[in-house]
This record gives sequence, structure tokens and C-alpha cells, in this order.
Amino acid sequence: MRMTESECACHAGAKQRRNPSRRLVRRSSGNKGTKAEDLQKQIRARTALCLRWVVPLTVCLCVVSVLAQSVNTLPSATAMKTFVIIFRQGPRQLTESDKQRRAEETVGWARAQNAAGHKLDPRILAPEGEHRGSGNATNDGWPVTALLFLEARDLSEATQVAEAHPAIRYGSAVEVRPWTSPVPVGTATGTP
Repeated sequence: MRMTESECACHAGAKQRRNPSRRLVRRSSGNKGTKAEDLQKQIRARTALCLRWVVPLTVCLCVVSVLAQSVNTLPSATAMKTFVIIFRQGPRQLTESDKQRRAEETVGWARAQNAAGHKLDPRILAPEGEHRGSGNATNDGWPVTALLFLEARDLSEATQVAEAHPAIRYGSAVEVRPWTSPVPVGTATGTP
């Protein structure tokens, strides 16, 4: 199918409206200005074209960011508290395949817990350590291997999260405790 001369002219005009920088090149290709001026005009035209999209996109991203922050700051029915799960590895020796399966199961478990809003923050402890104070022993001889900070509504919910951790099936024992900040100096009871 061939276009008529008038259709070609309309098509060319539409192309020029879509891309003003091409029109600028064609108009300024004469000897009226220097190449530097032509380049500056092209840069201005492209910048203007880009700004048509950049400004609305930036506004949209700002709105999305504000909405995301407002969703995170909405008060929940029950305020979340911070807890720590303390992991102790029992005497069971794990094979490499056991360690691999445990790691894979833990990744899936962690994703599910984070999706539920528990905001997991794990810390793995190095095997070497020094003991001071009375007893110089660990709890039942089982070393603490990891700490996992999480948010939950109460101790019962934090315990349910801990009970579902895959490490328990691989010989670990867990202990759940509420996490609090130290009391600032001068605000403790019994001090003036």
C-alpha cells in the first residue's frame, strides 16, 4: 500500500511533532548559526523533552514514597515489641547435607516471618569466646550460636515464631526473651 503525497506530508509532520530535536536539526542545518549553537539548541530541545517525563515521574515516585511511609507508620491495633530468640546448638553433629537443608528451610521460614511483619534481624555468633564470672559455664554446656531479634505483639507470639524455626528440628534449643533498652542514668528507681 502506497501513501499519497498528502499522507506522507501528514506522517512527516507527526514525526516532527513527536521528536522536536529532529525538527531542530533540519531547521538549523543552514548557515545561519554555528555548529556549537546548533548543538546547544539540540541539547535544550532534548532536555525539555526529557523534563516532560522526568517531572511527572519524580512526582509519582514521591507520592508512592509518602504512601509507603504512611502505611508503615499507621498505628496497629497492638503495638509490636522487640524480642530476642537465643539459639543453643545441642550435642547432635550435623552433616553437610543437614546444614544445607537447614539453611534452605531457614530461608523459607524467614521470608514467611518477614512477610508476617516480624522484621527479623539475625546475628550469628563466632564459635570462640571467653567466659568470666561465677561458674564459667554455658547453659547445660550448649553454646549460644545465634541471636535473632524480631518484633511480635507479645511473648506468646514470639514463642510461636521461635517454635516454628527449622533449627529446632536439627538439634538446637531456643529461648525467647523480651528485649528492652537499658534504663538511662538518673531515671532508675531509687535515684534522686
